Amino acid sequence: MLNLHSLLNDTPSLSATEPAAAAVSPLARGIRQGLAETAPAPPPSLDVNPFASYRDDPVGFAEEVLGLKVWSRMREILLAVRDRKRVAVRSGHKVSKSTTAAVIALWRCLCREGSRTVLSAPTSRQVRIIIWKELTNLHGNSRLPGQLFVDPGTGYRYRKSEVFGFSTDEPEKIAGISGADLLFILDEASGVDEPLFAAIEGNMAGGAGLLMISNPTQTSGTFYEAFTTKRHLWHTIHISSAETPNAVSGEVLIPGLATRDWVMEKKLDWGEDSPLYQVRVLGNFPGQAENTVIGLGLVEAARARHDAQEAPPTGMFTLGVDVARYGDDSTVLQPLFGSRPVPPTVHRKQDNVEVAGHVMDLVARLRALHGYPVAAGPVRVKIDDLGNGGGVTDHLKHSERAAALGIVTLPVTVSERATAEGYSKLRDQLWFALRDWLRDGGELPPDSHLEGELVAPRFSFDTQGRAKVEGKDEIKKRMNRSPDRADALALAVYQPPQDTGVASAIAALDDYAPIGLD
Repeated sequence: MLNLHSLLNDTPSLSATEPAAAAVSPLARGIRQGLAETAPAPPPSLDVNPFASYRDDPVGFAEEVLGLKVWSRMREILLAVRDRKRVAVRSGHKVSKSTTAAVIALWRCLCREGSRTVLSAPTSRQVRIIIWKELTNLHGNSRLPGQLFVDPGTGYRYRKSEVFGFSTDEPEKIAGISGADLLFILDEASGVDEPLFAAIEGNMAGGAGLLMISNPTQTSGTFYEAFTTKRHLWHTIHISSAETPNAVSGEVLIPGLATRDWVMEKKLDWGEDSPLYQVRVLGNFPGQAENTVIGLGLVEAARARHDAQEAPPTGMFTLGVDVARYGDDSTVLQPLFGSRPVPPTVHRKQDNVEVAGHVMDLVARLRALHGYPVAAGPVRVKIDDLGNGGGVTDHLKHSERAAALGIVTLPVTVSERATAEGYSKLRDQLWFALRDWLRDGGELPPDSHLEGELVAPRFSFDTQGRAKVEGKDEIKKRMNRSPDRADALALAVYQPPQDTGVASAIAALDDYAPIGLD
């Protein structure tokens, strides 16, 4: 009988110069190779998370694990939460808001090891009956692992991750929540009390994320500010009930989403201009306070008009210049072609000569970029002439380069008396003219800072019944910044009365040969 052990160890003695591989006989090597090839594979590690492959794929998790049909706007929310820290979603009814929140919670708990997710809503009933019920149904239908409790406060746990929920009238519970991968999900966030947001902000300083989903019912508070004055801090999504697959197709492609019949029924029942229809179907905020100069609806409509444009901007080239008066304010140069603004240039801590240089550089660049040579006409540069603006005006008026570029400098002293009836000062007139310009078809480029500034100012009436827009200082206290971009756009839009000074300035351009723009 062969002795396997002796064969495997049948090794002749080696000299000090022979390689080690020669120490094993050919027969022994063959047996060892055969044993290695027929040996059973080691059992898989019991510590491997079967959902780990979906860590960065919430859409795949929803479709392949939960078996859901993910429509385009739901996909947009899932990816936004994956990639952004602050996401705010305003929508009409029946667009899968609560389902999306539950999907995100399950995805994070199962696929992102060590994550913590907090689900909340204005009332405990909303947490239990809506969000937690949706999460429970998805969990049961997909037969998912983990410990799921009836009480949202006890939550759902899988491996080292957890989800739990409570109502937003319990902000004290937020204080002790922490984690390296922490997300707060607030359903119906428009109705959440501000103390809860203050508590959440403390946790966000450590890297936590926040998703707010809501019908836009309130025109104040953190949710409203995410779409207005603090829009630059948030990734915002707007969903109308009329854009669901069911409403668009007229068929029930995804049960539970708004149907075309429901949308039409509400339109007939409430009326298209009704706040109920605007909020619950279109996902718009209700009409703003009566003392707001420019409503959010005007801003949104102007953005939509701009986004729908494919042709390059055309029309008369004008430029509004708001010169910074204080150290932390900005000097803004806002170009306008016809009714379409193009992105502004923003400068800080620049003296008058530098600002004048920026104006001339911008005019030269945009003339060349947009095919608007000097021969096409002058560029009217309207400058807020108060304070530092006066120095910029003087420099441009005496600059041969400005004249050769076809620049007509029009000083606008906004503190002077209005040129139209019904306004206290020219600045008040400019703001209401900007409102009318938006109403009459003006467009707005994607600029969240500008959008926030446009909807911020309020107005009142003086003793003579004239409209008076609140001052920059008041706006700055509320926004923590001055509305420099909006003021520059108001200057660009403003049409000053024609006078001999403007006519003579245009006529004087004939004395200068056009300069190269390349």
